[in-house]
Amino acid sequence: MPWWWKKKKTDGPSLSVTPRGEESVSSKVDLGTLAPPLADYLASACVLHQALASKLSTLAGGAWGSQDAEDLGLASGHAMDRYRRFRTLLQDYVEDVAEAVAVPRERLVAHLDRVESARWYEGVGTAYVVTGFTRDFWHRLAEGFDPRVTEQLQDILADRGDEDLLAGVLERFLAVDEKYSSRLSLWCRRLVGDTMLICRDALAKSAMAEVDAEVRLEPVLTDVVALHTRRLDRLGLTA
Repeated sequence: MPWWWKKKKTDGPSLSVTPRGEESVSSKVDLGTLAPPLADYLASACVLHQALASKLSTLAGGAWGSQDAEDLGLASGHAMDRYRRFRTLLQDYVEDVAEAVAVPRERLVAHLDRVESARWYEGVGTAYVVTGFTRDFWHRLAEGFDPRVTEQLQDILADRGDEDLLAGVLERFLAVDEKYSSRLSLWCRRLVGDTMLICRDALAKSAMAEVDAEVRLEPVLTDVVALHTRRLDRLGLTA
């Protein structure tokens, strides 16, 4: 049994979900060489989804219509549910959750500060891009663990309808005036670099120090960028 599967406690939750039926490009990569220790994976996932829940809640409060407020509030709830489930798992691997998430939180805040916007619709665009891109990345990174853990992590990350909720908010906004389409497209393209940096922070530091790290990472990012492009295509935006 690998060392990263050993828990601090022995009374953790059982692990079972339906296996995925779709093979990705990154399935050909040994993600076990890129994945960090499980506690680090869970800590970064906790911080990310707590931040997304907070951002979506703020956006709901500033929404221009009741339907947008409703949908953003529901999406915030999905992000908070993921945070709670990741945190429950993290408690089985660390003595102090607050201490475990301190460093990941500091790194994430620095990234999110760079993509902050005073424009409400750009904020929604940020939530849409970061939620989808990071979910896809963490989903694939989870393949680097024991299969029982992989299934549990991927179940937590599964889309519960929040992508449709966020897309619906943006579609209604874009229908107001076509001029916003080019502005939002430009903004979403700008987000990709910083979102990739968020993903890179979740990787094993030892793996990224290897000379061939970028070669091994490239298929994973290619896979995730392709899914990101489809999300923007759905809205008529250029990736």
